[in-house]
Amino acid sequence: MASAGETEKGNSQHVRLQIRHSCVCNRQYILMSHQTEPENYSPVVYSILGNLDVEGNRKLTFPIDRFQMHVIVDNGLVFSCITYKTNHHYMPFMFLETFQRKFHEIPSLVSRSVHARENEFDRDFGPVLTTIVYEFNIGRGDKISQLQVQVDDVKRIMLDNVEKVMQRGEDLDNLLTKTESLESSGGAFRRRTREVVMRAKCKNLKMWLVIGGILGVVLTVAILLIFGVIHM
Repeated sequence: MASAGETEKGNSQHVRLQIRHSCVCNRQYILMSHQTEPENYSPVVYSILGNLDVEGNRKLTFPIDRFQMHVIVDNGLVFSCITYKTNHHYMPFMFLETFQRKFHEIPSLVSRSVHARENEFDRDFGPVLTTIVYEFNIGRGDKISQLQVQVDDVKRIMLDNVEKVMQRGEDLDNLLTKTESLESSGGAFRRRTREVVMRAKCKNLKMWLVIGGILGVVLTVAILLIFGVIHM
């Protein structure tokens, strides 16, 4: 993958990488594009397109001042997006893979793309690309962000369940105290009550362990995905 001088915009690593410009091209023209910033990126795209071998299938990244142009070459088609420089390319290429898949879901566009002219697909595919860019820029489009949402949901549910378990524990302790104070009920009644209380506590402990195990699995999968150990 060709890239150089890659740096994050600013010093904060917590700012989400934004898709500033995206387009699909054939060998000569930008067939459609969408951008979220006022800069004119077309000359940059055409300068790279003019020197790019568009045959085959591969992924490339080109440095452009403080930006990068990420490219998927797809047998005569070129799907590209422009972002600030980054060392983490998974998000731009997840975006491009989604863009590529959605485009191929409309066979008529693929067949027309060979002889299509500049901006010919703006009306046909423009709204779709606008939605894809928006979803990725707010964090709902890539798999890692979706997994993070799922992790947050599991954490919230687990915390709710822990609070309920703790409340149940307090209620059971109160029940045990009251039971022990009822000496007139006899020793047998106390023993049975304690057994019920202990079984309930064991059940709560098992539920807590299951919740913790689920969270551990989800967090492990998320970490493995982020570091590229496994792929989705």
